[in-house]
Amino acid sequence: MISPKEQLPSIIEALLFVAGEPLSISMLAKHAGCSAGEVKEAIVSLEKIFQTRGIRILQKDELVSLVTAAHLASYAEQLIKEELLGDLSKAGLETLTIIAYHHPITRADVDYIRGVNSSFTLRSLTQRGLVERLSAESGRGYRYQPTIEFMKFLGITSFTELPEFETVQKELTRGIEQAPQKESY
Repeated sequence: MISPKEQLPSIIEALLFVAGEPLSISMLAKHAGCSAGEVKEAIVSLEKIFQTRGIRILQKDELVSLVTAAHLASYAEQLIKEELLGDLSKAGLETLTIIAYHHPITRADVDYIRGVNSSFTLRSLTQRGLVERLSAESGRGYRYQPTIEFMKFLGITSFTELPEFETVQKELTRGIEQAPQKESY
């Protein structure tokens, strides 16, 4: 059996992957059940493991994130350009709808409603100028809301003009409130 200490690099990798955005060393330590020093050691191990892989660890001050390896950036760039310039994907439309009917909303709540990780989709919608990320508040993750450009695109002046706004908003709120307690990333 693998000891928790031996698994720590894999645990850190999984946490960073699921978060989809930078996490602090203290947050990683909290969720991995270890010390900040052990997280730093695990990050060094991951950096060595990732030297021949398509992802890298980016650390700036106390924040740590997974990023694309520089020599593979052109491949990721193609994917992102396609996502930005093409029609919205089903995931994009789904995520945008959730945010339009229930905002501001955390990524964790969007993930819960959709049942999948929405990091890439949220980044795409943000880059397209359809949603904006608001600063985190008191321990909760970043919150997202639609932009004025989104409203202009739809030709609405108020979200209450969306079809069945009140009904859908109530259902989303009820679903989020009934969700098991979780922490935002």
